[in-house]
Amino acid sequence: MQKLIKSTKTRIHKFVLHNLNLFLLISIMGLTFSPVFSKWIAEKFAQQIFFTIMFLTSVVAVKTEHNRLLYVAIFISALSWVNFLFNNNLSHKLSINYLAFIIYFAYILARLIIQLIRVKEVNANVIMEAINVYLLIGILGAIVLYMTNAYIPGSIEAIPAKNGIHEYIYFSFVTLTTLGYGDISPSLPLAKSIVIFLAIFGQFYIAIIMAFLVSKFLNKKNKQ
Repeated sequence: MQKLIKSTKTRIHKFVLHNLNLFLLISIMGLTFSPVFSKWIAEKFAQQIFFTIMFLTSVVAVKTEHNRLLYVAIFISALSWVNFLFNNNLSHKLSINYLAFIIYFAYILARLIIQLIRVKEVNANVIMEAINVYLLIGILGAIVLYMTNAYIPGSIEAIPAKNGIHEYIYFSFVTLTTLGYGDISPSLPLAKSIVIFLAIFGQFYIAIIMAFLVSKFLNKKNKQ
């Protein structure tokens, strides 16, 4: 019986690790499409669930032997739930919760980008990891823009400071991809600076990191 339990745990562990980037991708896309779930579940509750999954999967995606980063992810997730359940009316104001999000995701992104640059072999998991990093940049941009507009109301036109995170996710990805519909735009200096940086960083990521990985993949294919 003990052998069966141990074997089951090992299989589950391998399955989770093997499909880690897929779970991270699902959580990011779930957060992006959270308004769709409002028919069955409260939008903010759905966002909270996807944020939690994103925290835990992104930290495991960083290949490290230390568990300290996982403890930090669990702590921030717990802090996020406490803020959601007991302090929800103050979510539009500058909060430790979203500040912790920014620091956490910035560190995770830095580690993942370095991890991608140092990768020796490009396979399907690496490509999916690279896609997830790009999407996480958009999520981080949304949180930064949310905090900016909450702390300095009127920083972004067409989005009231009290609005939820989803409109900022939309604006962040429109900026990151330099799509620029023009329906939302920054109006104050700090917001404009953030938008400029986000647009430049998004293009640099595609032009440098993704091009580097594709080049590495093609070189390996030509050698074979």
